[in-house]
Amino acid sequence: MKSVLFSAFLFFLAFSGIVAQNDPVLLTIENEKVTKSEFLAVYNKNNVKEEPLNAENVKEYLELFINYKLKVKEAESLKLDTSKSFINELAGYRRQLAQPYLSNREVTDQLLLEAYDRLKWDIRASHILIKVSPNASPADTLKAYNRIMDIRKKLVAGGKFDEIARKYSEDESAKDRPGREGQSMMKGNGGDLGYFSVLNLYYEFETAAYNLKTGEISNPVRTPVGYHLILVNDRKPALGKVQAGHILIKDVPGKEDSIKARIDEAYKQILDGVDFETVVKNYSDDKGTVAKGGILPWFGSFRMVPPFVLPLYDMKPGEISKPVQTIYGWHIIKLVDKKPIGTYDESKSTLKTQISRDKRAFIARDKLVDKLKSEYKFKADEKVLKELVPLINDSIYMASWHVPAAPSLSKPVCTIAENPYLLGDFADYLMHKQSQIKEGDDIFTFVKTIFNQYSEEMIIEHENTKLEEKYPEFKALMKEYRDGILLFDLMDKNVWSKAVKDTSGLKKFYETINQNYQYGPRAEAVIYTCKGETELKALQKLLKKAPKKGYTPETISTILNKDSIPAITYQIVKVEKGVNPLVDQTPWVNNQNSVIRQNNEIKLVSILNLLEPQPKPLQEVKGLVTAEYQNYLEQQWVSELRNKYTWKVDEKVLDSIYQK
Repeated sequence: MKSVLFSAFLFFLAFSGIVAQNDPVLLTIENEKVTKSEFLAVYNKNNVKEEPLNAENVKEYLELFINYKLKVKEAESLKLDTSKSFINELAGYRRQLAQPYLSNREVTDQLLLEAYDRLKWDIRASHILIKVSPNASPADTLKAYNRIMDIRKKLVAGGKFDEIARKYSEDESAKDRPGREGQSMMKGNGGDLGYFSVLNLYYEFETAAYNLKTGEISNPVRTPVGYHLILVNDRKPALGKVQAGHILIKDVPGKEDSIKARIDEAYKQILDGVDFETVVKNYSDDKGTVAKGGILPWFGSFRMVPPFVLPLYDMKPGEISKPVQTIYGWHIIKLVDKKPIGTYDESKSTLKTQISRDKRAFIARDKLVDKLKSEYKFKADEKVLKELVPLINDSIYMASWHVPAAPSLSKPVCTIAENPYLLGDFADYLMHKQSQIKEGDDIFTFVKTIFNQYSEEMIIEHENTKLEEKYPEFKALMKEYRDGILLFDLMDKNVWSKAVKDTSGLKKFYETINQNYQYGPRAEAVIYTCKGETELKALQKLLKKAPKKGYTPETISTILNKDSIPAITYQIVKVEKGVNPLVDQTPWVNNQNSVIRQNNEIKLVSILNLLEPQPKPLQEVKGLVTAEYQNYLEQQWVSELRNKYTWKVDEKVLDSIYQK
C-alpha cells in the first residue's frame, strides 16, 4: 500500500494552513511561505525520538524539509496533481479518511459495548409473527398491529404459547405440516427459535429478547418482516463456538421402537469401551460425517436445534452425551473442543465488522443525521412530495416505471443549508430504487421511505463537502496525503524505479564505488571427501605428484573413481577467513593439505591458491549497491531542484528557534 511507503513524508505539511499573526516567515520557496510556528509544529510532530532542540538537529531537519517541499513543487509544476490516476487515488484515500467523520463514533462505541455484553449470554426464545411490509399503508399496518394485540390478549389470558403460535403465527415453521411422501406429519416448532446470541436475528428482535425476563411475553415488536410477540424460555452463559461429533440414527415413521433400541445399542458399546469413531462407522446414518469420525464443522448455539445444543452447555471436551432426540432422529454427541468468547479487546474487531453490516450501523448513522439536520436547518416539504404520487403508476411494481415530465418536478422538495433539492432529482433517485417495492405496498409510504434514504444521503453528502472547512485536522491530513501521493509517484519515477531499470547506469556507478565492496584475503581450496582410509591414502599420493604432473582436482577424480561408487568427491571453494570451518583449519599456504575426520567422514582440504583482495561481482552485492545508487540519484535530483527553484531561509528566524 502506497500509504505505508510514503508515510515518512505525510506529516511535513500537517499545519501548512496555519499562519499566526506576528509569526515570522522562516522559509520561502517560490511564492510559498513557511512560518516559524508552522515549521516548529511539523518538527515537533516528527521528533519522535525527542531529540533536543539545538542548532544541529534543527538545521538537519530543515534541509530535509526543504528537499521535501522542492519535490512537491516539482510534482505540481509537472501537473501530476491533475492526472486521472492521481485524482482517483486521492479520492479513494479521502473516502477512507472521511469515514470516522461521517459516523457517530460515540454511538458506535456504545453499540459495540452493548453487543459484547449480549455476546456473553445465549437466549432461547419463541415468537409469534404477523407479517406486515415496511411499506404497508397506515391502514394495513394498524390492522396487523390490532391482530397481534388480540393474540397477546389470548396469551395473557392463559393461552399456551406454542399452541397459539401454531394456530395464528405467520411464521410457517411454527405450524404442523404434511411430511414428505411416506412420512408422517412434521410437527411445527410452536414458535421456538432455539438458542441464539447477538447478531443472529433482527436488532429490534434481539433487543427486546435480551431485555425480557425469562417467562415474560413482550409487547408487539416491529421488525422489517412484521410484528412479533416474544417469549423468553431460557437464558444461559454463552456456549461460544464448539466442535462436536455425533452418531445419528434417523427417524423412520412406524419404527420408533427399533430406532430407539439401535441408539441404545450404540451407546452401550461406547460405555463398554468401544471408541467413538468405530461406533460412528458401524451405526451412524449421517453419511456426510461418517468418514470424519462423525465430526461436524464448528458451530454456535444458533446453528443447531435446542435438544442437540442443550447438553453441550454442561459438557467438557472429550465427554459423550446420553442419547438425545431431535426432529432428525436420535443422536449421541461427543464434545471435541470448545472456544469460549474472547475478551472485549479480542472480540472488538470482529464485532465492529459485523455491526457495520447490521441495523446498528444505521442507528449510529441516524444519530449523526439528526444532528446534521438540525445544524444545516433541513426542511422537507411533504406537500411537494405528495405531488410525485400521481406521476407514479403500477409499472413501479414491475420495476419499469420512468419519471414523466411534469411542472411539479422543478419544485424544491427539501432544503439543506438553504440549498434547494428538486423533486425531479428525488424522482430520479426513486426510479433507481423502485425494485425495493413489493406488490401490494402503499406507494406513498414507499415514497416516504425512499425519501428518508435520499435526504439522509444528501445530508451526509453535504457534510462530506464541508469536512475540510469544519475540521482543520482533516484538512491537514488530506494535504499530507495529497503531497505524499505526488511525492511517491515522483520519487518512483526519478529514483526508485530508475535505479532498478537503469542497469548500465548502475554498472557505471558501481565501478566508481567498488572499492567499498572488496573481498578480503581469500583462499582457493579443494575439499575432498573420501570413501575410506584406502581412498584417502591413494588421494594423498596423487596430491604429492600434482604440482609436477599438473594434476587438477578433475584429473585426480578421474584417476581414482573407477567404480560405480565414487572413491572421492570434491568441491572447489573461494572463501575468506571465518567463512568455511574446514578451510580455516588448514594452514593458508599454497599446496598445503590437511586431513579432517568428523561425523564419520574423512575430509582432505588442499589449498590451491591465495587470492589478493579484489572487488566483489556486482551481482553479489546488487541489493546494497542499488540502494546506494538510489541515494546518489536522489542527491543529484535534489541538487537540480535547488538550482531550479528560488528558495530562501531567514537565518535570523532560524537562529531564534534554538536560541534561548
